Amino acid sequence: LSQMLETVHFLLGGIYMNIKKSVMAVVTMLAIMATGTCFAVSKEDFVIGNIRLGQPLTEVIAKYGQPVQQEQSNEYSRYYFVKEGNAKWFLVDTAPTDDKSVLCVALNGDIKMATKAGIKVGSTGAEVKNAYGEPDSCLDVNNNRIATDDKNYQGPCIVSYEADGLSLQFVLSEGKDAKERKVMSIAMRVKS
Repeated sequence: LSQMLETVHFLLGGIYMNIKKSVMAVVTMLAIMATGTCFAVSKEDFVIGNIRLGQPLTEVIAKYGQPVQQEQSNEYSRYYFVKEGNAKWFLVDTAPTDDKSVLCVALNGDIKMATKAGIKVGSTGAEVKNAYGEPDSCLDVNNNRIATDDKNYQGPCIVSYEADGLSLQFVLSEGKDAKERKVMSIAMRVKS
């Protein structure tokens, strides 16, 4: 009987340790997910300032005033809004039809508008990665895929995130790594 109790105790101890290890593995996995190391860009992330893709142009004009310039083509209508000096602008492309829904937004210059995650012109590449995770693509000036921390390439690059037929792009300056690279421009658009 004593030996049988020892065997049962040994078996139960082993089962307890396996359960404890399994629980610790699950808790560790949940902790990693909660710290933001797993990312998924969603449609809700495609906001710059108070502008979202698909929004009516009339709402953009109500918030930012009349555009200072307009261009028309067969593919789109382009509206330029200047808020902080002549060389600093953002533009909105819309469908050329009557509905005028926003298809693209792009920032140029030191405009203080930011994405929903707080990324703006002047943010670092590391801040972009912290906000959105690893990009869907990172391309050098010759459209070669690189990593944002690629030590062999230190020129400017374009970092892209995609979801639900939408694209969010950041042009990063030259630098030896993501901490040194700075956001020079931001664009979000409906992919054609």
